Amino acid sequence: MTDRRSTLDRDARAVGHWTRVLLAQPRLLLAVKTAFAAGLAYWIAPQIPGTAADYPYYAPLGAVIAMYPTLRASLRQGIQVLLGVVIGIALATAVFALQDGPPGVLAVGVLVGIGVVLAGIRWLGAGRDWVLTAGLFVLLLGGSDTESYGIGYIVQLGVGVVVGVVVNFVIVPPLNTSRAETRLRRVRQALADRADEIAGVFETPWPLEDDDWEERVGELPATLHSVRTSVQYADESRRMNPRWLLRRRDLGHEYAELAAFERVSFHLQDIAEVSGVLGRRIGRQIGMPDSLAPAVAHTLHGVAEVIRRHDSDADVFVEARRRIADLWEAIDAHRDRPTTDTSGGVSIAVSLGRIVAALDPDDGTAPRPSETDAGTAEAGTDTEEARPGSDGADGDETTGADDTATADDSADADDSANADGSTGDDATTRATEDGEAPRDTVRRDAD
Repeated sequence: MTDRRSTLDRDARAVGHWTRVLLAQPRLLLAVKTAFAAGLAYWIAPQIPGTAADYPYYAPLGAVIAMYPTLRASLRQGIQVLLGVVIGIALATAVFALQDGPPGVLAVGVLVGIGVVLAGIRWLGAGRDWVLTAGLFVLLLGGSDTESYGIGYIVQLGVGVVVGVVVNFVIVPPLNTSRAETRLRRVRQALADRADEIAGVFETPWPLEDDDWEERVGELPATLHSVRTSVQYADESRRMNPRWLLRRRDLGHEYAELAAFERVSFHLQDIAEVSGVLGRRIGRQIGMPDSLAPAVAHTLHGVAEVIRRHDSDADVFVEARRRIADLWEAIDAHRDRPTTDTSGGVSIAVSLGRIVAALDPDDGTAPRPSETDAGTAEAGTDTEEARPGSDGADGDETTGADDTATADDSADADDSANADGSTGDDATTRATEDGEAPRDTVRRDAD
């Protein structure tokens, strides 16, 4: 009895271990489920009554077509492909009926021409690619019995789609919210590190020679684009997912944090551009006294801490705002100098204030994500990387969505800090938008 219990415990541990391995490797899990679904569909196919049993090889094809990393995508792709196949078969049947004997060159040309037009129907989605495929198969392989061939094609493909959806629903339906959370934590750390690196520009002798930090800041939009795709993919994975019942919550917090990080990235890129111009001493319409460099570096480090700990330590906001106020005072000490001599410091101070505002949930001036953010999740999983036969590693690594990492900030481009060399009223008036600039400073600069 003791030996049997130990054997059962060992087997249970082995099953648990391999289950965790599969869950940790989405591509491996998808491969196992797809293989099982295809085999099951091929076993069921010969048992279908009627002429459909003569075409069992289309059943595993349907299972593969329907096997996507998310349940909703599986059902959607399966239905769209079936619609495309039905249209293709109907087209092939009509073309075959209009000619005598075996299909010739003209019949093939007509089918392809009309099929290309029909494949442009947008609501067919993934089914657009199957209009021509199904039409040519039925026309060229169906022979004189196109009706039976078409019915067998549709029925067996439908069997495979149903099997694929059921298998995806029953066997560990994918839920990818934890991966989105992990990637958000990583991008937060990356943003904070970039802020510290920019601070280092003001702690080293000028002119600068190293540009690695600028390259790393320049990579932020692509990184955030990938993270946004991950959040959308996680949002898609919870729909129609029974596992979601065990940890029900929406992804509103993730979308809000992502929107804030995109704005932070936008302003960090602006600061990096200004810092590069200042550090290389190549700007004529933008400048900053050397004595301001320590204050700028000190403030940047404070803002980097806000990025790292904004959701766990409210004191970092107090400290960052104090440092920003000190920076404005340091800029104000040079009010007797021409505006162009301090415009670089003004630009950086404005951007730093906006970063803090974007991360502060109690700041009424901080922009918030639109209610339609969650709706964009539809586009996150329908790319080639999500399919079991593609070369992509994981479904959430796709980058085919139309939105860019800084798309939410495009409307603010006209309000951004003065990194392009503009001066005078335009540069100094924008300093008041953050609420940190002493009013008399702005007034004197404008004069």
